Amino acid sequence: MSEKSITSLSTKRIIISFLLLAAVPAAALLMDRLIDHRWISYMFSLNIFISLLIMYDWNLFGIHYNRSKNDPFEAVIYTLIGAVLVYAWYWAGSHLLKAEILLPPGSVLRMYGYARPGMLAAFSFMQASAVNIGFKVLTDRFSVYGREFLSILLSAVTFGLLITLSYVPFSFSVLIPAYLYNMGITAIMSYLYNQSHSFFPGIMSLTAVYLAVMILSM
Repeated sequence: MSEKSITSLSTKRIIISFLLLAAVPAAALLMDRLIDHRWISYMFSLNIFISLLIMYDWNLFGIHYNRSKNDPFEAVIYTLIGAVLVYAWYWAGSHLLKAEILLPPGSVLRMYGYARPGMLAAFSFMQASAVNIGFKVLTDRFSVYGREFLSILLSAVTFGLLITLSYVPFSFSVLIPAYLYNMGITAIMSYLYNQSHSFFPGIMSLTAVYLAVMILSM
């Protein structure tokens, strides 16, 4: 963004938003111990806690939706650009980096047909919302407006690390490629946000790519 803006989020809202984000991996871990199924556990946890996050930050969600609605051409353009960038990075992450990506394989989606709609929603829209709302909340107090590259870099380094530590097993060989992948995804989301002044193109592009990947894997 070229203009300097003042944070719109209170300290209380930032803390509670991060508690809801942190509840996703924590609740999934506890649920997995009961039902012994990682993907079902994450499905319930993402759908429940990210829905709560969206409702809690509904004003923020509405502001960014209205920004995209008021300039639909720009929103569509950056959603398309985002989809291309996300898919290219997803391909690189899965084929070159061999990164741990939080998407259920096709075998799981085929096996648990009753849970398929919930999984498709959780690992596409809910995950995309978590990334975009999360990095916005995290960087809300960063004084980097007018310095786009610094904003993108800080978002990628900090929130990419948080995502990786929350969802990826603590193994050096697994953490490094996953961190690089999550840094790239967050950087793309931050770029779209800086260009469109809304996190909606990021949500829609990440949702579309992850949803397409899961459907095609079935």
